[in-house]
Amino acid sequence: MPLPRFQRLPPAAQAAFIEVARDHFARDGRDGASLNRIVEDAGISKSSAYHYFDGKDDLFVAVAADTLTRIAAVLGPWPGADSEAELWDRFHDASARLTEFLLAHPEHRALLERIDTPSEPSPWLRAFFANAVALGLVDTAPNAQLLEGATLAVLQATDQWALPRLSNPDAAQAVSAATEALLRRLWRSA
Repeated sequence: MPLPRFQRLPPAAQAAFIEVARDHFARDGRDGASLNRIVEDAGISKSSAYHYFDGKDDLFVAVAADTLTRIAAVLGPWPGADSEAELWDRFHDASARLTEFLLAHPEHRALLERIDTPSEPSPWLRAFFANAVALGLVDTAPNAQLLEGATLAVLQATDQWALPRLSNPDAAQAVSAATEALLRRLWRSA
């Protein structure tokens, strides 16, 4: 994560540097990106970069965190649903918003393909899963925590499968429907 000196830069300078780094990481990957090229394109010296980050891997972590923060903002908080139909409508609506964002910002999509997925469920996922449990859609008899983890794994697997194939909203709708089908199978009572 950024060193404290990075936080003292004006927000516009921080955003510009992160954006340049994102473009490089999205295009070249974590290993293929060059810190020298990133700092050159950002218009700062290499020594300045080391005042802000502990190296290229640290910068990648910061760029990934920024992208995940943007994704969380696009999703917003889980709004809660009062019925099964409403839950799936809201799930598909969130998927459509995310798709629209990723199609408009291919650099974020490319970076998401390269990010190691977090092991902890996001607040959005926790709220979505808790809502499904509250509606009685999830058989929690085996173990609710295990099912929450399995739900996260299904969502991560479908995301990783779908990201390189995301070309238009229709393709995303098919992925969203397939994800719903997988979750319904996972959650159903034995």
